Amino acid sequence: MKTLSGFALVLLLPCPVAIAQSGFRNLQVDAGKVIGQIRSFQGLNGQPTPVMADLPDLVEQYRALHVNMVRTHDMMGPADIDARFDFKGIDLAWLIPDTKQRAGVVEAGNKSTIFPDSKADPENPESYNFGPTDKVITAIHASDAEVYYRVGRSWGANIDPPADFDRYASVVKHVAMHYNQGWASGFHYRIRYWEFWNEPDGLFWSGTPEQFYQLYEKTARALKSVDPSMKVGGVGLADPAHVLAFRDGLLDYCTAHKVPLDFYSWHLYNDDSADPYDAVRLAQNFRRLLDSHGYPNAENILSEWNLIADFTDAVKDELQGEHNAAFIGSVLSYLQDSPLDAAIFYRGDAAWMGLFDLQGRPFKNARAFEAMGRMQETPRRLAVNGADTFGFATLAGKSADGKTVQIFISNYAIPQGYKPTHMAVPPDVMEELKHLPCKPPTTASELPARTDMAYRDNAGYHLAIDNLPWGKAPFTLKRYRISKTKDLELVEQKSSSGGSVKLSNNFATDTVELIVLQRK
Repeated sequence: MKTLSGFALVLLLPCPVAIAQSGFRNLQVDAGKVIGQIRSFQGLNGQPTPVMADLPDLVEQYRALHVNMVRTHDMMGPADIDARFDFKGIDLAWLIPDTKQRAGVVEAGNKSTIFPDSKADPENPESYNFGPTDKVITAIHASDAEVYYRVGRSWGANIDPPADFDRYASVVKHVAMHYNQGWASGFHYRIRYWEFWNEPDGLFWSGTPEQFYQLYEKTARALKSVDPSMKVGGVGLADPAHVLAFRDGLLDYCTAHKVPLDFYSWHLYNDDSADPYDAVRLAQNFRRLLDSHGYPNAENILSEWNLIADFTDAVKDELQGEHNAAFIGSVLSYLQDSPLDAAIFYRGDAAWMGLFDLQGRPFKNARAFEAMGRMQETPRRLAVNGADTFGFATLAGKSADGKTVQIFISNYAIPQGYKPTHMAVPPDVMEELKHLPCKPPTTASELPARTDMAYRDNAGYHLAIDNLPWGKAPFTLKRYRISKTKDLELVEQKSSSGGSVKLSNNFATDTVELIVLQRK
């Protein structure tokens, strides 16, 4: 999890926002022209099992969303290598102000960390506490998602470097052996992605950048010794838009020392711009950065993202509502045409910034993932004309058997007069930041605000779908909508026939729609 306010990770630039115009958008879908495959960016942070007491089990809900990947970060004990939680820790108190709830998290967290005694023998199975993590990893598999293993510690845990780098690397090696090779009564889950650390340029690392490079190298080589085909990378960068030691410096080190780097991961919260296309622009920047450092085959992974980086009650309505649902819908659509290999939303469960309530019922932001998840059932991507990169996004696909065509439309707009807002950082956290290695950037942002944004013809749509694969045969048409008053509800159903269809509907901003055509 990333907090931007307080330590100037991103330059605050004015965000030009045009006033929305009243016309309708002309959209054309050619159901006879397949242009590729619809890719899944349905990854989530947050396990399907309860991260805290009284939270729901969400295995079935994750499956319904077609979640393709779960990152093992901020699970507050499980999957953490050597985390130690302190009830009086200022970061943890900030995240969980309720003392009873925090006490429960601290107790459960300290009982759940994998290697509780840093001086124990890494070769001895009895040194490990795998049980709590086993339950989480098994639940992720039960939800039909892939495990994306974050090596490190959760928010609010200890942030000092391990005392013995070689011992730490050996511990991580044996964790991989446990989950991939059955070591210590383990499993054969074939976990592919092993992400080293989380936001060392934020609140998760107190050592020097050079220490970080060395620990990454030792850990990466230890993991590769288990299985060279496993993908090893990192680092879950908090600030991907500036030249920094933890970004460029790490890449320089890896290049100079020929350190394995199968992927580079970074985070993006759009507090400053609220622009849904920023993820694509940053992905393009990172692709160029990796290529220039001699890693043209390294994957480009966005391992945390959301509209804003705020876990407080003040923004719950915005994060859970139709505005964020439309933002999510537009981002997921735009990522189809980005040099990005995976994206993992923060976060999916019923905890802070999550997709579900305490009874496991989805918020509107979850409904956006559900609608895009359904698009995976029609994976043959179709040609679409009429969308833009400002928020009015469209994706279309058809099933392999040609009996179903689906169109996903999202209409998002940056609020008029939008100004960057950040979560207030408590004074004691601000004091802690002064002693961490992260420094304010000295270079200009590589993601300046766009100046050409203009909202036109976004009050509705005229949609033409041609060359339907069933020719003149009869079919049904269903429209499902997410809006202020709708939660992916069926708003229209009718029967028709023929090889084309036209629709016209009002479609205000902060609305998402899924249109499903099925041959009878």
